[in-house]
Order: sequence, then C-alpha cells, then structure tokens
Amino acid sequence: MKNRITTWIVKCLLVIGTLMVCLAILEIGLRVTGRHRSDGLVGFHAPRGVSYGLKANASTRVSWPTLSFTVHTCDLGFRAKQTGPRSLGGRPYYAVLGSSEVFGNGLDYERTLVGVFGEKMERDGIDVVNMAAPGHHLMEQSALFKEYAASAKQPPTVVLICLNPLFIGGYDDIHENVEVKMGHPVYRNRWKVTLAKLIVSKLSGSYCFFRDAIRNAQLKHFRRKDFSLSFYLECYSKQHPVRSPKRTEKFLDHLKELEDYIRSLKATPVCVYFPAVGGFLLNDLKAKGRLEGEPFDTSFFPDLMKRHCESEGIQFVNLEPSLQDLYDKGQKLNFDLDAHFNGPTSRMIGEFLYRSLNPSRKAESNNGSMVR
Repeated sequence: MKNRITTWIVKCLLVIGTLMVCLAILEIGLRVTGRHRSDGLVGFHAPRGVSYGLKANASTRVSWPTLSFTVHTCDLGFRAKQTGPRSLGGRPYYAVLGSSEVFGNGLDYERTLVGVFGEKMERDGIDVVNMAAPGHHLMEQSALFKEYAASAKQPPTVVLICLNPLFIGGYDDIHENVEVKMGHPVYRNRWKVTLAKLIVSKLSGSYCFFRDAIRNAQLKHFRRKDFSLSFYLECYSKQHPVRSPKRTEKFLDHLKELEDYIRSLKATPVCVYFPAVGGFLLNDLKAKGRLEGEPFDTSFFPDLMKRHCESEGIQFVNLEPSLQDLYDKGQKLNFDLDAHFNGPTSRMIGEFLYRSLNPSRKAESNNGSMVR
C-alpha cells in the first residue's frame, strides 16, 4: 500500500513537472515570437473628480482577448495622441464629454471617433480635446469638466455632451463602490481577485494564450453573442427607472445645469446621441417575431433628447439614423465579443461629426438627423 502511494505521488510530480516545463517553453516561445509582450502592470486611471478619471502623462498598452490598443494621456489627464503638455489656448477648441465609446475603447487614438473628428477640425484651425472616461455617467463627466474649466486659461468654444442609453439611464451613478488600484478602477468588495487577474494577464503570455483561445472558440464554434441581450433588454426596458416622470425630470435638471454652466463660460453646448449597438439587434429580433412580449422601446432616449434640445435651443446631433442604415446594410458596427464601435464605424462617426459641427460645413449636414 505504501509503495502504491509513493508511486502515485511520483507520477503526479512527473506530470506536474512536465506541464510546468511545457508552460515554460510556451511562455518563452510567445515572448520570442512577439505574440505576448509585457505592457506594464500600472493602468491609466487615477482618483479624480467625484470618482475616478485618467491620470496625467500615462502611456499604457491595453490587451484584451479580441483586441488591443494603446492609451496616451496628456498633462491635463485626458486621452491624447501622445503624452506631454497639451496647450489649449490661443485658438478655439472643442471639448468632448462622454463615456467609453467616446473615449475610444479598443482603438488607438488616431482611429477613435474623436481622433478622426479632431484631425479634420485641426485643418480648420480648431483643436479637439477628448475628456471622456470609460464607465463615466453624466454627473461624473459634469464634475470632471467643471474641475477642468475652473482653472482653464481659456474656455472651450463648443462642448459636446455625448449621451447614450447608459449615460442617461445611470446619470447619477458616481461609482461610489469603485476605487483605483495600481491605475485600474476596481470594485472595493472584490478588488483583490480583479487585480490578481490583471497582474497575471500582464505577466503571463501562457495565460493570455489559453484565455484568448477559449474566447475565440466561443466565438467560432458556439456562436457566442457579442453582448448580452438581457443587459440591453434591461437598458431599453419600458420599466427602466429613468423613464418615470420624476427620474426623467431629475436627469433633465442635471443636464440643464451642465448646459447652463457651459453657457456661463461663453461656450456653446451641443448634445450628441449615441445609440447602443445592442438596440439595433433588439429591434431586428422583434421585427422577426423572436422577442414577442418583451416590453422595451429603443426610441425613448433619442426622442427625449430631441425634445429637450428643441425646448432649450440646443443643437442636437442624432447618430442613430446613420448607424441604423449601416446596420441594415449588414455592416458590423462593433468588435467581436465587445459592443464598442470598431474602427470603420468610429471613422464614419468622426466624419459625420465633422460635417455636422464644423462651422464652415454645418450647412452640408442633411439627412434630417440634426436639430439646431
């Protein structure tokens, strides 16, 4: 009996040793061939405003299972082409507020919608600064903008307030349960596990190899959806709290307060509506009879913003018609396994914003999706 136990232990040790050697060889091979690179453990976030924001002069490579991109921030703590001082003064500039799709998750700066928009505006002597932060909602972006404007030498000429269903629906969510650890925003009640995963993914090419292989298999063989339908059913639900008259009124009060503050700076507020890609799929499935009885409505948010802008005399840019047209033509708007806008979609949006908002070309914006 004792010999059997000893033999079993030896076999287990041999198996474990063999696996460790194989993993070591895989790790070395991934690094030598350049398939994995250590991008540093520290992220690009920092405590800021009422929750968190971006830290100044950060440069980080972000690697996710189906995409990777580089984030640079300027000395003001906003996403930029490169690190270093960002001079905003001497000529007009536009400030852009928003969440992750405006920040440009998944894309290097030049390919983000703000990067495309900004490149075109620069040719006309106008700078564009991206103040958006992933995960932010209205009150967080409002606080961040006011913090910047209070010490800015020159206020922006125009401020784009980019709103999506989450930005509106969670307008007063200020992430009180989130803190920043090693440059990464994490939930306080499970930050150790989250941070451990981040560290392993940064240090181990083997971990990323198997993680990405599993994700790719889910996409190819199991037809895993790019996003959860249940999440968007809740987002667009007719029972969503923000649709109650009181909550709608409170949201509009906060939005008006930000718009009034922008006007007090002698700047012009502009509202831009970004639909969620999941909403197009919901409408498509409903039209095909596959979501019968589901109480959702995707028109609530753009209709609300259109009425608000008309009553307040604010320019409204609605991206939904143009994106719906692309979706109907079969163009993929987002990344695999990720609902953020991909490169081609972001380019289209950046070019649309330029046609709609550049003072010398406003007259060329047609298609009826803009209210002035």
